[in-house]
Amino acid sequence: MEKKESALVGKHYLMKQAFGQDELHEREAVCTRTDPPPCMAACPLGIDMRSVCDHAAKGDFSKAAGIIRMSTPFLYTLSGNCSGECENRCTLSRLGDGVRLRALERACAMYGGSGAVSRFMLPKKQKKTAVIGDDLFALACCWELGKKGYEVSWHTSCGSLVEPLLRLGLPEAEAKADLTALQNLRILRKEEKALSIELIEKVSEEADAVCISPDPGLACQKENCFAGQKEESVAGLLASAKRTALLADCFLQGAGTPPEEENRESRLFVTMDGVEGSESLLDPEHVTKEKAAAEAARCIQCQCTECIKGCVYLQHYKRNPRAAIREIYNNLSIVMGNHMANGLINACDECGQCRAACPNGFDYPDVCRIARHTMVETKKMPPSAHEFALLDQQFSNGEAFLARKQPGFEKCRYVFFPGCQASAVSPDTVEAAYRDLSTRLEGGVGLILGCCGAVSEWAAREDLLAEAEERFRSAWEEMGRPTVICACPTCRKIFDRYFEAETVGIWEILLKLGVEPLESRPAAVHDACGARGDKKTQEVVRALARALGCRVTEAPFSGDLSPCCGFGGLVKYANPQMAREKADFAAGRADGMIVTYCMACKDQFARTGAGTRHILELVYGTGDDTVPDLSRRRKNRLKLKQKLLREIWKEDMYMEEMLPVRYAQGAMEEMEDRMILKSDVDAVLRAYEESGAAVFDQEHGWLVTCRRLGNVTFWVKFRKEEDGYLVFGAYSHRMTVE
Repeated sequence: MEKKESALVGKHYLMKQAFGQDELHEREAVCTRTDPPPCMAACPLGIDMRSVCDHAAKGDFSKAAGIIRMSTPFLYTLSGNCSGECENRCTLSRLGDGVRLRALERACAMYGGSGAVSRFMLPKKQKKTAVIGDDLFALACCWELGKKGYEVSWHTSCGSLVEPLLRLGLPEAEAKADLTALQNLRILRKEEKALSIELIEKVSEEADAVCISPDPGLACQKENCFAGQKEESVAGLLASAKRTALLADCFLQGAGTPPEEENRESRLFVTMDGVEGSESLLDPEHVTKEKAAAEAARCIQCQCTECIKGCVYLQHYKRNPRAAIREIYNNLSIVMGNHMANGLINACDECGQCRAACPNGFDYPDVCRIARHTMVETKKMPPSAHEFALLDQQFSNGEAFLARKQPGFEKCRYVFFPGCQASAVSPDTVEAAYRDLSTRLEGGVGLILGCCGAVSEWAAREDLLAEAEERFRSAWEEMGRPTVICACPTCRKIFDRYFEAETVGIWEILLKLGVEPLESRPAAVHDACGARGDKKTQEVVRALARALGCRVTEAPFSGDLSPCCGFGGLVKYANPQMAREKADFAAGRADGMIVTYCMACKDQFARTGAGTRHILELVYGTGDDTVPDLSRRRKNRLKLKQKLLREIWKEDMYMEEMLPVRYAQGAMEEMEDRMILKSDVDAVLRAYEESGAAVFDQEHGWLVTCRRLGNVTFWVKFRKEEDGYLVFGAYSHRMTVE
């Protein structure tokens, strides 16, 4: 990655270029989505037959013909003499008959209307051009130069405009139909007895640019003369005329020579989900409008949607990764003004599903990661996006942190790290797992309750990630640098990336130690984002599920293609609606019970109402369908720490009781949506008790008071009662009130 220096722009804005345009183009080039489909790549003219089929299938042959006329007006000529390489390359030909594209070209000629260009739409250029030749190439050059606004003198031995087309075997009516495109162009036919070098010399003195047909084998070395390339096919000849006319136009405008177009091979990966082979519906000899439309409808509109079909994020924003990184690049280049792509950047969970699905491994999450780091460094990351999650990490590694060796051991062979989400969502499972491991494993099993730092990595806060690393490292080294038993695949990935510690998944340990089988039931395993690319973990979890009696089924998008639950990348906090959409999609893949091995996934799925269990809950018979709110999640961590200290290490832990508060109907749901904790309400009410400062709302009959906690001012609507407080609601903002 090329590093870019940051600098102050003006007085207040810090600017940093995430990566240069060269790297942007390199990244874009990995995605083949905008590559032409095989039929278009095979066509010398590059006709977009995919769009032709789209319009023709709707019965709009005028628009379909217009697509072809962007490349050539000679529709009858092309359809009657096309080599059909596009048909041979049609993706459908892998499974059956390809789409009869030549017959569709003929249908466009028959039902697509006139190709005449309005004279009022043409620019008029003063420089004069000439074309020398008796064949289709010459006619095509006349059209190419004429539509650009040039006056064209066509020097030919042909007795009429239609003669070159008649020589190709076209009926006169069809030939004249093809020539309608030339009607309003400034083309003057000059009949010559013979085409010769002398004629070319003469014409090159009179005209500013001359295009010469390759058919007579004549050439001229003058800089204003351009000879076409001989081609065997009609499409190739038309493409040669297009190229020759372009060279003449560039010369007349003083522009550089355009690069040669190489033979194109389509890199486009075509998504074939649900596509079946079929037979052609169109007889090339008897083309009707109805049959042609039906044939066009067979086209599968070749495109690559591998990254999109399993990603709710890309579907929601109606983006593909190639277009999205361009948008992000432009967003990061803004010094002053609205950064419209901030939401796009923060709604990506960086799970890597799109990278795994892409045939070329397009790394879109890496771009979002770079963007977040750039936004943090240049102070353009909205504080509200990730602050709650970062404060939650600090809570996990502060007040709720616990690190202890197994009683009776100076050093431990293992340390169990369940992860912050397990302690928050299912504390009973964490307790049961630790008691089991410390009983059945030899050499001592320590315990660390805290956050691995994934939250700060997702938020691009390297400073807070370093704090989390140091918190864990200190406790880990104190225990004798033991093997870390992880109950969360994301935690394990973080430790493998930033520590030299040996790690192992708890599912591997339990599979070796053995588990008690349960009643047989069907279950679909949801693979966590942290296990993407980790085939061993995916297989071990399934083996453990089978050992528990589960009849494992595979839901769509399993393994490395498994979608994110909506928690990863802190989307749950930055874009709650997007997180809900992701959870709904991921949970909706299975009809029965979903077994997860990430507690955040279990929690997200439970919020959708899906039947779900963490695999450790199956092992230990813990867990239920209860979905803890944000305040309960924090309390669960503290209660777990207090209980383990008291029962295992015989230590007391003081927990301050909150003020007695009741909540009116709907108040807690509102607080949950606004990410306001009960502890925030408690702090505001304690400040009120000290100061007595509050505003009486006469309309509703309650008091309103506030307190600033960190960067946020919290407001609470309440009424004082004999035995405490009744809270009607709360809200917050980041303004400074003076």
